[in-house]
Amino acid sequence: MVEIKNRHGNINISNDAIAAIASKAVSECYGVVGLGRKGANGLIEIFKTENSGKGIKVSSSEEGLTLEVYIVVEYGVNIRTVSMNVIEKVKYAVEKFTGINIKNVVVNVQGIKVDH
Repeated sequence: MVEIKNRHGNINISNDAIAAIASKAVSECYGVVGLGRKGANGLIEIFKTENSGKGIKVSSSEEGLTLEVYIVVEYGVNIRTVSMNVIEKVKYAVEKFTGINIKNVVVNVQGIKVDH
């Protein structure tokens, strides 16, 4: 939870709300099939990106937020380019909607999806 204090009062923004904003931004990135994390069984669970917030970890410090994004990319795309796009879109969207400084966005590519 992030708390913003000003002369009018306090604003609390939950990590889930921040993750939902980031998730929506990721859904707009070309080459991203979905958000995904390795489950307890070692298999990667793929989540649809729209407003799920799953596959995104939010942590805060005095310098700002750090977001860890776990994605699955489409086969054949340039992973570096897709990852840079994810970083920029997530940073822009979260800062725009919350006014909170983003210290770092870490992209973890969990897998590559091949369509037949």
